[in-house]
Amino acid sequence: MVARPAGVDQLQQLVQLANAHAWRLVPVSSAPPHGKGSLACADEHLLVDLSSWKEIQRVDRRNRVCLIEPGVTYPELLTALRPFGMTVPMPLAPRSTKSVAAAVMDREPSTWPNKQWDISDPVACTELIFGTGDLFRTGAAGGPGTLEQQRAVGGAQKSPMGPSQTEFQRVVQGAQGCLGIFTWITVRTELLPALEEPRLLGAEALDTIIPLVYEAERPSLGEHCFILDRSAAAMLMTYPAPQNFAATRKDLPPFLCLQNVAGFERLPRERVAYQLQDITEIASRHGLKLCSSLGPLSARDLLARATSPCGPRDWRHALRGHCLSIFFLTTLDRAPSFLELAKKAARDLPDPESLGTYLQPIVQNHACHMELMFPYDPNNPTEVDRFRHFEEELVRELLEAGAFFSRPYGASERMAFASNPLNFAVLTKVKKIFDPNRVLHPGKFGL
Repeated sequence: MVARPAGVDQLQQLVQLANAHAWRLVPVSSAPPHGKGSLACADEHLLVDLSSWKEIQRVDRRNRVCLIEPGVTYPELLTALRPFGMTVPMPLAPRSTKSVAAAVMDREPSTWPNKQWDISDPVACTELIFGTGDLFRTGAAGGPGTLEQQRAVGGAQKSPMGPSQTEFQRVVQGAQGCLGIFTWITVRTELLPALEEPRLLGAEALDTIIPLVYEAERPSLGEHCFILDRSAAAMLMTYPAPQNFAATRKDLPPFLCLQNVAGFERLPRERVAYQLQDITEIASRHGLKLCSSLGPLSARDLLARATSPCGPRDWRHALRGHCLSIFFLTTLDRAPSFLELAKKAARDLPDPESLGTYLQPIVQNHACHMELMFPYDPNNPTEVDRFRHFEEELVRELLEAGAFFSRPYGASERMAFASNPLNFAVLTKVKKIFDPNRVLHPGKFGL
């Protein structure tokens, strides 16, 4: 069954009723289709649908923060921020029905790494209902005073620390709904660039690009930055017309990196000029060249596609109907070894050449999100079964090689905590504190 509470009071009553009657609740804030399996629950349960909670309660340009409800999607938030001359860092071409709150609370990486100072960014403050039914506010929003009283004295609900020295949103962030249900969050926003000059770098080997990214990210040169292989780039650029995938792919270099240089309100041309010059010099030292386009792909087109919602369907699924995405955290220098492991494991797949790779520096390139994409036909039972076994084997090999599954789904959800029993024991205790009756998403992470 599906429950659609109309407000915070009803939602809190629902959680309290769940505790009284042993109901199971699985919260969701994005509109369908859902692709990762995060809503799968073996127990009989109520789906708590918050996708209609669309209010953007506050946009504060002075403090560069906004307060949004769980159902606000990326297109809706971008539209609301634009009159204020602001935007928000986004994942790579998120689907248009994706909840902003769901994405940032799941720590999905954005394509704007130098705006992320901490792994929890851009989340600031939150209001949530724990599995006990208690309403709680984190960070500066925790008090003293109401939100209105805080704003009257200049508060903006932007600092995530608090109340006191606690930081409870870190406990719940990434929990995929098994510890609490959010009623609103504040998100750090950024100024819209006044001028952008994106460039592409192409290379035959991934090892060639990585040193440049390290050297450019260390002094925070440029803005948006990510690495794609030719398959992932072709998938992203041709998802409206997947029949063009092969033609686009063959004219691209094996690996390409986007470096977007931008200027803002103050001296935008001067900022762009000196940063372009610095990145050009770095590229030259590594035998690379900044280009406005590579083959059929222009840097501006790739930037526009990467920083815009892709539509209701995930762009990864357009090529063959569905896509197995295996993603984890590592450091950028270790990515080539993981890629070789994945290529070796994929040799027996129907189309190993369609393997797509996406590398996203995070937290100013202190770490790296690595995603491996394997398109497949979901209507072919033999192929589905083959990819299910392949996922199990590859995740196991990646774990043994040192991949860190910070956001585990599918096979990685079952294996990540099994490989670290101490962390699982701690998480079990946390679950008993905040959801003692196991009303929220029972069975998630094996809890």
